Amino acid sequence: MVRADLSERGQAEYDYLKAYAFYRSFFFLDDESMGALSRACLWFEAHGHGVDRMKAWELMGTAQTASGHHKLGLVSLKKAQSVALEIQRSRQRAEMTILLLVAVFATLILYLRARKIQAEKQLMAEREEAERTMSIAEDLQARLNQMSLKNYGVLDRLCEQYYVYEGTSNLQPKILREVRSIVEGLRSDPAEQKKLEDSLNARQDGVMRRLRTAFPGLKEEDYLLYLFTASGFSSTTVSTLLGRDKSVVYNRLYRLKERLKASDSPDAPFLLAALEK
Repeated sequence: MVRADLSERGQAEYDYLKAYAFYRSFFFLDDESMGALSRACLWFEAHGHGVDRMKAWELMGTAQTASGHHKLGLVSLKKAQSVALEIQRSRQRAEMTILLLVAVFATLILYLRARKIQAEKQLMAEREEAERTMSIAEDLQARLNQMSLKNYGVLDRLCEQYYVYEGTSNLQPKILREVRSIVEGLRSDPAEQKKLEDSLNARQDGVMRRLRTAFPGLKEEDYLLYLFTASGFSSTTVSTLLGRDKSVVYNRLYRLKERLKASDSPDAPFLLAALEK
């Protein structure tokens, strides 16, 4: 191998290895080997990696000390030690960086997993809400059909949406939106509530008029509770129309029945029976 044919790095590595081999054989360096090692130290100091710099200065310090140049050897060994500390700090920084990246990656995985779980819960909740709303739609359709509320227009509105969007992905959202609109009308629109009340009065011998006359002190929400229950709506539908949890509806209905039972009004038995149908 001809040294001149090597790259600058190759020449520095060649000089270091030549000096290292000579020192390992004789435990000192001749002038030629010392010159080669000096060139290697200078090049590594300017361009080399940390490990190359440390090894070159360590060999230089050892060789200088072995030849009696203790001060020079101490200087070279101090340089080797300084490079070793740099390497250690660099490795520690690298380890900390790796740990940080691992922590960030783990946090990202946990975040994505949490988002996925949240999305799945939200999708499940939306499906449950859709199923509940469709159940309410069926209940509304059945009860209002029994009442023959031709002017109410509920069935016409639902059928219109079904006709327009049948076979498309927009069918259920449109039906759900229409049902929510109907629910909101029955929940808060006095005109819509009166239509339902008039129908119930017509079918059940003026039951709502008799309730309001016999018990004028009831809250309006209690009248609505009676109206929806006597109309035959399911507990789910009644809870939705009143905007209350089922447990609250059950408790209020229980108290209303108990009040009817305790009343001495001649209409009380009739009014109570209407709730049991």
